[in-house]
Amino acid sequence: MTRPNFRRSLRFENLESRELLSGGIAAPTAQEQYMLELINQARMNPQAAAVRVTSNLTPDITSTLVYYNVDLNATEQAIASAPAQPPLAWNPDLAAAAQAHSQDMATNQFQSHTGSDGSTADQRMQQAGYTNASSTGENAFAYATSIDEAMQAFLIDWGVPDQGHRRNILQPDVSSSNAYQSVGIGIASTTNSKVGPLVITQDFGSQPNQQADLVGVAYYDNQHTGLYEIGEGQGGVQIDATNLATGQTTSTQTWSTGGYQIALSPGQYQITASVNGTVFQTLPVTIGTQNVEQDFVLSNTWDGRSRDQVINSLVPAATTSQPTAPVSTPAVNPLPTFSGSWTSWQAQVD
Repeated sequence: MTRPNFRRSLRFENLESRELLSGGIAAPTAQEQYMLELINQARMNPQAAAVRVTSNLTPDITSTLVYYNVDLNATEQAIASAPAQPPLAWNPDLAAAAQAHSQDMATNQFQSHTGSDGSTADQRMQQAGYTNASSTGENAFAYATSIDEAMQAFLIDWGVPDQGHRRNILQPDVSSSNAYQSVGIGIASTTNSKVGPLVITQDFGSQPNQQADLVGVAYYDNQHTGLYEIGEGQGGVQIDATNLATGQTTSTQTWSTGGYQIALSPGQYQITASVNGTVFQTLPVTIGTQNVEQDFVLSNTWDGRSRDQVINSLVPAATTSQPTAPVSTPAVNPLPTFSGSWTSWQAQVD
């Protein structure tokens, strides 16, 4: 690990409140939701992510790339050439492990996959409740100035010869059936000049026979970027997934950040997003064994029909109407290099 040889300006701590869903499960904060969307964009559309992380570089990052002799064109091509992978679902146990490690690094002023108590990434995930994992991985960066800079660091992966952080996110050499399915993100803010101002950990994992999730975010594209930004998410949007074979509807509502997810059995579904009984959009989605993302850009034209009208129209003629089954979902100076791990089928980065 390379120690920073520059000083960050001090900032007051700004810890985001964490929304508690049913059962006391913590949903992502606004920063975590944004990073989750960036991770999933990179997995599903590596070409767009390649352009995003190699454009509009700050002077600090430009100097860092020169220091580490990074070929930015080759890096962009390497990211863009990665095959698409399924999106990741939010996992509160992985998030708890990631948050604890980020706070540990912020409090004790270090960057490593080994905790101040000697714990490994796998041990922290297991202690947080993420057990029986078939694969796990961890990215950590203790010197970020923003979520976007952290994603640039992880995907460009300066100072790390085997690009372990990039491989954790993109998994270019892993089949989709063996790819990660879940992620937890922990972000700690600190005024300490040796680390921060943001200390970020991403914990990845998959478990045997894990059910697929429909994931996504409902938002108003106020900045016209075509991508979710912090502050654009809409909470309380009703998401209904109607199984077209049985007529059964599974429902949830978006978190305050606009994000949502629903675990679904394989099948053909009609997904309906509505607000106060008025439908924004309804569309078919096929669910298999891997996660599927469906975002809803609420600044687009609305369908306008009533939710009940749309849901009732989807009940198969051969079945009687079944009640909706709600489901609770887990409501310059070079920048330093950083730590990353790649476990199970990959070699350790550190």
